[in-house]
Amino acid sequence: MSESPLPIFFLYGEPLKSADPDFVHIESLACRSKPSGWSISPHKHADLNHVILITEGGGTIRYESELIEFRAPRLLLVPARVVHGFDWLANSDGMVMTIADVHLLQLVARYPEFQTLFDEPRSIRLAPADCAEMAEVMGSMLEELSWAGVGQSAAVEAALLMVLVHATRQVHHLTQQEPQSMRQLGLVARYRQLIEQRFRLREPIEAYARELAVSVTTLREACAAAGHTPTEIRDQRAILEAQRLLAYSAETIAEIGEAIGIPDPAYFSRFFSRKCGQSPDSWRRSLRHSKQQAA
Repeated sequence: MSESPLPIFFLYGEPLKSADPDFVHIESLACRSKPSGWSISPHKHADLNHVILITEGGGTIRYESELIEFRAPRLLLVPARVVHGFDWLANSDGMVMTIADVHLLQLVARYPEFQTLFDEPRSIRLAPADCAEMAEVMGSMLEELSWAGVGQSAAVEAALLMVLVHATRQVHHLTQQEPQSMRQLGLVARYRQLIEQRFRLREPIEAYARELAVSVTTLREACAAAGHTPTEIRDQRAILEAQRLLAYSAETIAEIGEAIGIPDPAYFSRFFSRKCGQSPDSWRRSLRHSKQQAA
């Protein structure tokens, strides 16, 4: 069985490859969206994160199986490995900045406040003044990356840091978290990264706590600050993978259960039904019916 039922691109439409450790890229929103008829099919990236600034227009973004409508001015944050796609209003405008995981982690080591920036997809309404300020900085980055000259790398990094600062402040304003909660969210972000690597193993929470070098109680308290238990977060990731396979592959229910670490089809069906309110087969049929109606 294939690892993923979805297209995995480098940048959209480009063959998959590993990003250079210092990879950062920026382009106008229309660069890829206009040639494709203002529609970007659902896909994901192995190790690239997006900061998308919408200055004009809007549209609909698909985060996994969720559809979210938005209008400018808007900031979208799309973490690596998250399924996303767009249907834009014609002649929408903005900028798309992309940063590699490795580069982001290097910056987080220097500036821990960026730790939780990409812990989940976000759609943030911006004040016009904030949007204009971000657009100016991102425009400066685009200009610097379009030529080679003295001080270019320093100028690009300065602009990159300002984009991340603006985005982080918007997230902080949105969540209004206290410093202790921010530390807890950092632990939850590291827990989610570990889950991403190992959720198919269905390990007990104690194993994750040992790997993170914290007590089970500390992990539970951190997850509680994010509104979930550690088990719920682990199971949510497994359910998300099951939903991806149900939506985008022709794998059988038994094969999908095995793919997420639950080889017993009956137990997988009960597990999925408990989490989603309907059986895997019913969920798949409902999704196909909705797509047919939308078409």
